[in-house]
Amino acid sequence: MQGDDGLWNELNLHQFIAAFADPRFEQMVRHWLALRQKDAVPDRSSVDPTKFQDSLNMVWLMERHADGHYRYRLAGQSIAEMHGGVGRGSDTASLFSPESLDMFRPRWEAVLDRNQLIRAEGVVLLADGQQSSRVERLMLPLRSDDGDVSVILGATSYERPRGGGLIATVFPPTDIQCCPLEGIPLGGCR
Repeated sequence: MQGDDGLWNELNLHQFIAAFADPRFEQMVRHWLALRQKDAVPDRSSVDPTKFQDSLNMVWLMERHADGHYRYRLAGQSIAEMHGGVGRGSDTASLFSPESLDMFRPRWEAVLDRNQLIRAEGVVLLADGQQSSRVERLMLPLRSDDGDVSVILGATSYERPRGGGLIATVFPPTDIQCCPLEGIPLGGCR
């Protein structure tokens, strides 16, 4: 699959889960997989945050609206801090530069339009211009209340230096892996 900086690596489910350095991501993926009972993409309302409560500070939900804008439905504490106060209803166009949006949009579309599971890793530059943070990100598709696949269940783990007020400002291209749903059985969480 074509990505930000060339080809994305396509992984099977086991490779995809094993690629995460942060073990909290596996809990989220396995919960999402277990929700796939009657449909390949679970409903947003079926997600049970208690199944991955150790991850809640890094979890976010984003929804694509009919106008093509992506807005956050919620953001955990570490996400809100890292992105300068992102919260419910925050439009990504007001949070990220046009270049960053051009880089992120193909990932979001792969999740929502092609039902891909996405993993990204890389480095972001912090607002002081001196420090960077390693980042690992997960994106999973969900159905909204109206049945459309328009919600992304995401999580982002930042390995950041100590110090308050350091928000992410520059998002260089990252290494992207995708996992197609074909071949993953419904309710498959093994």
